[in-house]
Amino acid sequence: MIEFTVLGNYGPYATAQGACSGYLLNANGFQIMLDCGNGSFSKLQKYGDYNKLGILILTHLHPDHYSDIYCLRQALRYQMQEGKRKEPLYVYLPEGPEHLVEEIKSWNDVFAVISLQEAQKAVNDFNLFQLRFFPVQHQIPAYGVQFSVGDQPLLTYTGDTGWFSGLETYCRDSEYLLAEASLREYELAQRGQYHMTARQAAMLAQNSGVKNLVLTHFFPEMNLHQLQREAEQNFDGKIHMSASGKTYILQP
Repeated sequence: MIEFTVLGNYGPYATAQGACSGYLLNANGFQIMLDCGNGSFSKLQKYGDYNKLGILILTHLHPDHYSDIYCLRQALRYQMQEGKRKEPLYVYLPEGPEHLVEEIKSWNDVFAVISLQEAQKAVNDFNLFQLRFFPVQHQIPAYGVQFSVGDQPLLTYTGDTGWFSGLETYCRDSEYLLAEASLREYELAQRGQYHMTARQAAMLAQNSGVKNLVLTHFFPEMNLHQLQREAEQNFDGKIHMSASGKTYILQP
């Protein structure tokens, strides 16, 4: 069985009971964490097992997507010192900001770092599943990720991105599209280069032929019912509003 669970879905900060970007993929017992933002490590311990993580993917190095790696590092280091974990965690990283990349690379006692800039050049085949990465439009180096089984894309995650020509091709025919909905329509002129609205996320889903749209990366003060209505007007498929602890079953 393949499933993904929302750990955190807020940005740039979370609600009192929430967490920033973090998602857990479980592929027949192999666990992958997509992003590790503020509070997501706490949620990971509620809905998964950090000691069983095989891969961590950091789509970009803004705090609401990576800052709990400091917690994860300390936890894994303890587990390895106690002999409860033998192998380092594979961490996929963008190429910048350079000082953050170098800091994470220096923790080679617990992490084995892989460059997303290199990983995007080929399909990353793990036999049971495949990972594909693609560059997106953000203030700093940032990537989206697609999880596939065979030729079937099951989950595509945009990370943080503005709308750009060709984004649809990376999301084509995915069963689930996990897309950010950070902005309200009136904010597009000011911030739309780096983030999307619910309407844009829905249009992306519609143009890409996906079956399910999961909206995420909410500003805590947003009216989520309004975001859902905006999405429903632009997408014919099923719309899900992400929430911490919510799990989706992926069908190959």
